[in-house]
Formats: sequence, structure tokens, C-alpha cells
Amino acid sequence: MSQKRLRVGAAVMTMASATALAVGQTAPAQEARPRPSLNLYGTTGLIDMPSAQAQPDGQISISYSQFGETSRRNFNFQILPRLSGTLRYSTIKNWGQNDDNGVYDPTYDLYDRSFDLQLQILDEDYDGWVPSLALGFRDFLGTGVYSSEYLVASKTVAEDFTLTAGIGWGRLSGVNGFKNPFCAISSSFCDRENDFGEGGKVAFGTFFHGEDSALFGGVEWRTPIENVTLKAEYSSDAYTREQKSPAATFERKSPFNFGAEYRWREGVTGGIYYMYGDTVGFNVSLSGNPNRPLAPQDLGTGPLPVNARAMDAPQGTDWATNPAARDALAAALAEVLKAEGMRLEQFKADPRAVDVVITNLRFNEEPQAIGRTARVLSAGMPASVQTFRITMMQDDLVTTTITIDRSDFESQVDRFGATLESWQTAVLEGALPSLGREAWVRDAYPSLDWNLVPAPYLVLLTPEDPIKLGVNIDLGFRLGIAPGLSATANISQPFINVPDDPGPSETSLPPVRSDQGRYYSGYDPKLTQLTADYLFKLNRDVYARATVGMIERMFGGVSGEILWKPVNQSWALGAELNYVKQRDFDDPFGFGYYDYDVVMGLGSLYWETGFYGLETQFSAGRYLAGDWGGTVNVTRRFANGWAVGAYFTLTDVTSEDFGEGSFDKGVTLEIPFRWTVPFETKTNNSIGLTSVSRDGGANLMVSNRLYPIVRDYDRYHLKQSWGTFWQ
Repeated sequence: MSQKRLRVGAAVMTMASATALAVGQTAPAQEARPRPSLNLYGTTGLIDMPSAQAQPDGQISISYSQFGETSRRNFNFQILPRLSGTLRYSTIKNWGQNDDNGVYDPTYDLYDRSFDLQLQILDEDYDGWVPSLALGFRDFLGTGVYSSEYLVASKTVAEDFTLTAGIGWGRLSGVNGFKNPFCAISSSFCDRENDFGEGGKVAFGTFFHGEDSALFGGVEWRTPIENVTLKAEYSSDAYTREQKSPAATFERKSPFNFGAEYRWREGVTGGIYYMYGDTVGFNVSLSGNPNRPLAPQDLGTGPLPVNARAMDAPQGTDWATNPAARDALAAALAEVLKAEGMRLEQFKADPRAVDVVITNLRFNEEPQAIGRTARVLSAGMPASVQTFRITMMQDDLVTTTITIDRSDFESQVDRFGATLESWQTAVLEGALPSLGREAWVRDAYPSLDWNLVPAPYLVLLTPEDPIKLGVNIDLGFRLGIAPGLSATANISQPFINVPDDPGPSETSLPPVRSDQGRYYSGYDPKLTQLTADYLFKLNRDVYARATVGMIERMFGGVSGEILWKPVNQSWALGAELNYVKQRDFDDPFGFGYYDYDVVMGLGSLYWETGFYGLETQFSAGRYLAGDWGGTVNVTRRFANGWAVGAYFTLTDVTSEDFGEGSFDKGVTLEIPFRWTVPFETKTNNSIGLTSVSRDGGANLMVSNRLYPIVRDYDRYHLKQSWGTFWQ
């Protein structure tokens, strides 16, 4: 099987700490009752069978389960209140399969990827007789090992008992089956194809197909013993394929499973089970919710008080025409803003208005930085100043200008409805590229920043090691040369669990990603990036970027990008064009081993739907292997910085040429460090989970693409978190 690396940085540590010590916030209404438990597939359910209950909206769970010769690593996300998805990596020992020479190997271990969806059709009426009802599709986007569909109902009785019953197709129809009711509609429903080949395609032709269907069910009892739950179920899964190999030791002797679970804390659960009359299994799950931070949110210092100007305050304007007085005012303002967590980049003033450009260094929500800046201006600006124009800067790019009327601001503070009033009176527009020559500008260049951090990564689904944690030590430098112009260098030193060179991959395409393992192997330091970058604005709504050098671990060259993103618009257009050559895996400056270059690039449409924080990106163009196609990316982004997304790419590469997985797809996760600690920080941790590293649909990894830089500064995102404006 192929090797997948996940560069997760500190996100591994964050998810390990996310054991749901959730305090300090009121739980969502749907959590008035105990959160439903997870089964051994990582989905809401009993033991091996699903249930019709749903997790709280936004709930994220990771779990590991094992029994007999089967182990599963699961990632579950409640995508929407009625829709959940599960990504799964499974290992089944002694699966048995022909080797490359056609010789049957009974000890062959299967490493399988699968993806599930469950749709909630009905919510349970806890005061009546209506159960919850759900429709599920298991392994509909994998190789078909677990392929099945089900319709299941669950009902809570006597507060502590939940009864579940369902009907299953495919894999869930293997025990005491009866004729598939859909066969009455068409005889074609009686045939089911379970060989999905390389996997990765939606098997529409198998849904609810098969000669048989079968029933399953069970009961869950939340016992009087605190945090202890007992479960029993009748399983309709025959586990036929797992017992086929002569080397298999698992024997399914009974359709009944029994188990006990203990929830140490709200988000940490462990369970032990007696499975199929043959073996003991266990399950461990960690769960958290973006809407329920692990740390209290009010431990920082409070904002400056707002004192309205006195009616007889001096209205003199001589200070505005005195350069020395303006410079002194800017220097004092910079010191106060620094103490508040902002950096003053530019300052310009006239008798009635001041313009400031700031970089938010501390606060996770941008409106909190805007509000605190307005408080500083209110306390420090001469009484003649009536208008505050606050421009936000990110990565040397000015993004959005927020205009605040000082009188409105002074009258709104501490009033009921101040959040809504301040939002309604604030004016948002795209920032001008510059405040002009008369502006005070921070003396910042040249500047040198550096960092030294551990960088954990996961190696998943290699034949020798299904899962292995490695650690690199990354050293990064950034030299600021002029506004928007910088040089960046990153060096990665392999440290723990360093893989050996796996050798060249077997691919019919240029090995633009399938040889990725070679670039991580060995103990020699790796130059992962060495670039010169220029980020700038053409006008209020248009951003641009130019990058040259060793752009990423595998490619170097030239990259250019342009983005049109009006502040008051929910969508944006972008275009990127790159000319790159593949770098040598064993020489930081070499390009001769592969002798491969390509002109590639994508045009992109970005759209903020406004529906449950869902954002979409549609891209089309040419990819690294020279293939043409498009990518769809859907992300649910929470106001506090959490984001969970999924993407897929389809190109003119055939599924046979692409290989295992058929096409590129994956899941992304961003976790704000602020969610886990009781102080303000803007640090985010990222995880990327892809089904397999292949060459079709591969994109260039550019570290400073424009849309992620400017996204949080438009009207939609600022409105989402404007409640922090007065904090």
C-alpha cells in the first residue's frame, strides 16, 4: 500500500489535549440530554451497529477501536445538525489476497480507507412516541469492504434506556436475511457489486441493492452508576470475508455483542466489549465541540474605559499641522496599542479624522482588536477628532478599513444593544494600498523573525507500519525587506522515527506526489522553503502576490497570483499561474534527478454561503502532473477559528492511471490554540487527512496564498464575531 504523511505540527498535541474539559459556557440546547455514544466504527451507535441519534452540531470525535484481527481509526464530524460524516482507516489482519505474482498469501493484511455519511430524517420527540430516524451510507466512497446502507430508528424510554432497531443492506444483510423489498420495484435491485476496484468512487449502483436485507437492533442503558453505560446488540454483519483466510483467527460464533462504557469526562470515553461470542474488544474516543472551548474565555485584561468628551473640551486643531506633534502622538499611540496586543503600522491625522493601520497580534477575533483600538483612539486623540478609520493589516497586506463615528462610539458604550448599534453604524470598505506620503510609518525594515518548533507528523497505512508518529525540528526565518517584500527560509531536521528512502514509486504519471516519501527520508536536514515574496494591493479590492525560489519541499520556481475580493461581497475571484521544476530529494538546490518542469495554475471562485458557516471554493485549471481538471472544497468555519473541510479533485487522469483511490480527496481541520488555553493567541494548528498521496490532481503547496490571508476581514466574517467588539 502507499504511504501517507500528515504534517500536523502542534495539532497532534492540541487534539490530545482536547479531552473535552469543557467549562465556562452554556451547552447548546440539544446537549441538555447526555451526548450519544459512538460505536466501533466511530459513528453514533451501539457497539458495531449504528443508531439514529445525532451528535451535537459541530461535534468532532476521534476514536480507536479493536477486536479480533480488526482495528479502526475514525474521525467523525457532525457537519450540520442533520448530517454527519466519518473518515476511517482500518486494518484487518490475515485478510488473505493474491500477491503480485498471483500466489495466494493467507497472511496478507488489509489497510483500508472508507467514508460514511448519515442523514437525520426525524428528530426524537422525547415527550411523545416519535423516534429519531436516520438513513446511513457506510463505506460509499471506499473499496467496498464495509459497503452497506441502513435505515435505523432510536427511541429513549424511561429516560435511561435507548432502544434501536434498523434494516440493513449490503454488509449489514448477512445474518437471517429476507428478500430485499426493493426487488419488488425492479429485479436489478437483487444484484449487488461489491468489488469497487481502486475505490474512491461513489457506488450509486449498489445503494440498497442485494438479494437480501436484514434486521439489527439493540439497547443502551445509562446505569445509576455515574458515567457507566451498558450496551447489548444483535448484529446483522456476518463478517464472512474476515474469516475466509486459513490464517484468520477470528471466528464469528454469535450475532450478539455486549459491552460496558465509562465516560471519564464529557469528551473522553472508553469501552470494553464481548464481540460475536469469540473475542474481547475495546474502544477509546476523544471528542470536543468548537462551540464549547476547553478553557475559560474571560481571563485576559479588560479593555480601556470609554469616557465621552466633555462639552467644553478644547477643539483646537494646531496639533494637526505640527509634524513634531503628530509624530509624538503616533509614537505614544504605538506604545499604548502595543500593550493592548496591536502593532501600529501607519498613522495619519487631520483636524477631524485619524487613520491608523494596525496588525492584530493577540486576539483570535478581529472585531475585538478593532474595538480595543477604537477605545485607545477615544482616550488619546484630541477632542477635535470626530472620525476614526481603522485599517487591518495581515501579513503586510492592508485589507479592510472600518470607519467609526466617535460620537456614536461614545454614546453606545455600556448601553443595551450596543453590539448591534455599533455594527449598524460602522462603515466597511476595502483599504487603500497606502495612506500616502504624509503618513507616519513604522520604522520596521529590515526586520528578522525566527522560530524553532517541533513538527510532529503521522505516517499512515504503510504495509510495515499502519500508523507511526514522527517528529521533525523546524527552524524558520523571515526577513522583512520593505512593506510587502520579504524573504523566507525553512529548514526541517528529521528527529524521531525517521523513515528510510522507499525508492521510486510505481506510477504512470510524473511522480509529483507519489515520490513524496523520498523527500522525508533520512537524517539530513531538509530545506523545505527558500523564497522571496511580494504581497501588495492594486486598489481597494484587488490583491496580488509574487513568489520565487524553493516554493515547497518538492518544487521550486515562480508563482504569481491575483485576487479580487470586495469587502462587502460574499464571493471572490482568484487566479494563479506557476512555472515550477521538481527538486531533487537528496540535494537542496538540485533539479537534475527528475528533470521535470511544468506550467500549471488554477482559476478559483470563492463563495461564503452564509449557511451554517459553510464556505466553498471551486477551482479549475492545470495541475502539477500536467493534467487538467477541477477541485471542489467545502469548509465549515466557526466564528472562533475552528474549521473542518473536505475536498475532491477530478482531472483527465483515468482512475486506472491515478491508482488506489481513483481521484484526489481529503479532509482538513484547523484548531485555534485559543480554544484550549485561558489567554488570547492567534495561533492555529492544522491537520490534513488525505486518502492517499497520488499524482493526479496534485496542487502546488504555496505558503501565503491570498484568500486565506484576507478572508477574515470581509463583512461576513467580521459580523460573525462582532460580539467581541466591546470586549
